[in-house]
Amino acid sequence: MWLPQQGRVVGVDWSGAVQAHRKVWAAILVFERGQGRLQLLQRPFTSRGAQSVSDGLGPWLAAQDADVAGLDFCFSLEAGQLTSLGLPSTGPRELGQAIGARFASAEAFKVAVGPENKRVTDARCAAPFAPTNLRMYKQTYWGLRALGTCRGSFPPWSTSPGPAVVEVLPAEVVRWLGLPKTYKGRDFEQRRREILRRVRESTELRIPDSDLLTMVSDADGDALDALLAALSAASAWASGFTGAPPTAASSGEGWIYSVRAQPEP
Repeated sequence: MWLPQQGRVVGVDWSGAVQAHRKVWAAILVFERGQGRLQLLQRPFTSRGAQSVSDGLGPWLAAQDADVAGLDFCFSLEAGQLTSLGLPSTGPRELGQAIGARFASAEAFKVAVGPENKRVTDARCAAPFAPTNLRMYKQTYWGLRALGTCRGSFPPWSTSPGPAVVEVLPAEVVRWLGLPKTYKGRDFEQRRREILRRVRESTELRIPDSDLLTMVSDADGDALDALLAALSAASAWASGFTGAPPTAASSGEGWIYSVRAQPEP
């Protein structure tokens, strides 16, 4: 797996639910001389409600002093939806600001967008849901509103000045590791354990035993997804955010970044 020699990386497993403060997990990885370690695994928010968590994401990310952050939600809509609604295609900061100004609620946003449509990147990564799927639209709405106040760059639209903030899909890492996509639920504790074994085998990442237990025991898989999100962001950053076609930025749809294999020397 292509990972940085030095740097600080954040991964966030997101939620737009009423109990978002209990569902959102964050993982912080630190790399020094090519060796990575999980420095922190936590639920970073305590205030209740999706809006409170959304409002808190930008300040929390800024305080982490990370080089790159990987966030597990859709950074845009399908190109036709952006055009029909007259929404910006220049990146998630502008899009998030426009959505916050025009739609007072996730429900109003969902009604305006209409039928769900997948982006090119959703099809490419076999993402299970479109940005405005009934199970996804609140996550998309509150995530984009949060990005409206985030500083940094947003590949593929821009790569500097940093820190970089990228869209990721934890399930894509599991697929890259060659493991079954189902790992959430009380019946899949052993599968979460196997994912972590493969992660450590592929990256030599140092993970405290207490955090391993937390990720294995979390039946929802949110704690594990935060680690996978951080690995996606770390690998994307180390490889120079390659892989997205030019149309990913020009269409406004963006791109899901994932882990990449390091080329042979």
